[in-house]
Amino acid sequence: MDTLFLNEHRCKCGKLLLRGVFFDGALEIKCHRCGEINEIGRLKLENDKYQYLLIINDQGIVTNASDSAYRILGYDNHELIGEHFTSINPTMPEEIGQKFFGQDSRLSEDNYYQLDTFHQNHNGEKIPVTIFVKLYLPTNKKRHVLLSVKLRDLDLSSIYSEQEESRFLDKACDFYFDIDKNGKGEYISPSVEKLFGFTQEAILGKNYFSFLPASNVIEARKTFDYFSSRQEPYRVLRDTGFDSRGQRIHNELYFTPKFDDKGDFSGYRVLGWVIKTP
Repeated sequence: MDTLFLNEHRCKCGKLLLRGVFFDGALEIKCHRCGEINEIGRLKLENDKYQYLLIINDQGIVTNASDSAYRILGYDNHELIGEHFTSINPTMPEEIGQKFFGQDSRLSEDNYYQLDTFHQNHNGEKIPVTIFVKLYLPTNKKRHVLLSVKLRDLDLSSIYSEQEESRFLDKACDFYFDIDKNGKGEYISPSVEKLFGFTQEAILGKNYFSFLPASNVIEARKTFDYFSSRQEPYRVLRDTGFDSRGQRIHNELYFTPKFDDKGDFSGYRVLGWVIKTP
């Protein structure tokens, strides 16, 4: 499978026609502003021993993969086809994938997003990777997501900016925050203050469970301890808490495991969507 990676391509009239990651060689795109037919020639990824490509449909199933994906992930020829993406990225629950990649995804054809994460090979080993995520609508108009994956050198991980990851998450969910293995706040997205009135100072170092009603703490803590001991993701369909004014709020939450540079479990990144109440 040949791959294109373009930051952007503009028509002669200046209109932006595409930005991001594409595959399958030459493309022809008609400019809706001036009518010019733009031809984009074939570009091939170099050093494919360090990168691979996956195509995922809106059900989360791998429908295509580059040859290097089989070699790097340790699968036999075409064994990846039909696998669910969670077998490759087990820290992302299926429900999160539907939020990111399904019919209701906020991903756009106009951009791509970069994430540093871990993929899991056929033997269950964690591989540090940087993925470039792009919505792809082929000629049959069925929704797919393109993942261009690059192996990441942990010793050089500092060169990857968290800005791209933040841009992706800002599109994919209403808010997010990080907590350590004990539930203490380590980071909140700017949207947390906008939605709920909490500043960084009000959250950092404070225990997540202290923002829950007392009647919910024991059950929430039990659930957290169960999944964190297994380093597994989990979903809370309806989380009840308090905003900065003491008003009750309701959110849907996904707890996605985080791992440090050595691959050890270090806590959770919690992705949230506000539940609108009458």
